[in-house]
Amino acid sequence: MKTSDHNKRLYRDMQEEPDKYSDQEIEAMMDDLDRLPDVEEAWQQFENEERRMKNEEFATALPIVKFHSSLRKVAASFVGLLLVSAVAIAAVHIVQHYQKPKAPQVTETTAVNTQLSTLNSQLKEDTLAKAEPVVFDNVTLDSIASDIAAYHHLDMEMQNEQTHQLRFYFVWNQDESLQEVIEKLNMFEQVNLTVENGKLIVR
Repeated sequence: MKTSDHNKRLYRDMQEEPDKYSDQEIEAMMDDLDRLPDVEEAWQQFENEERRMKNEEFATALPIVKFHSSLRKVAASFVGLLLVSAVAIAAVHIVQHYQKPKAPQVTETTAVNTQLSTLNSQLKEDTLAKAEPVVFDNVTLDSIASDIAAYHHLDMEMQNEQTHQLRFYFVWNQDESLQEVIEKLNMFEQVNLTVENGKLIVR
């Protein structure tokens, strides 16, 4: 890294005659600006420079006004360089921060939604699985009709008391519609089932 005195002269010269420098030299100077300045070292150099200039003043008997004017110029240049360095570093950090792609964040809501979707698909599979047929062997008609009505969330009404004595062998496939089940039961002699007003009626 170049010495601070050299950098000061270089930056001062660049400010006065910028056309003398190539793009590479300017980029090299910008790289030097990107480095964080050591404040303690800079202050030490500033004090050394001040002492050196005081010594030169006494040695050459320069007027006090000229000394203070030069010191102010050096201090102003130095502070300016520090400010430019800080601004350049801040700009680089800001640009780098906004250019980083952000990884998608998995939230708790996403995890819950995934679990719900898995449960729903499992429930659908379970629902789509065929139900085992129910076998009624030597069972009364009112008992068969009562089970079918309950399965389809219907009330049951017995209008024919003689049907209490009838016993049947019937295989009920719950995957079939209520209408299909009623049609099969109505094929038996003395059986007449209908659905009216939300009721399964046995006539």
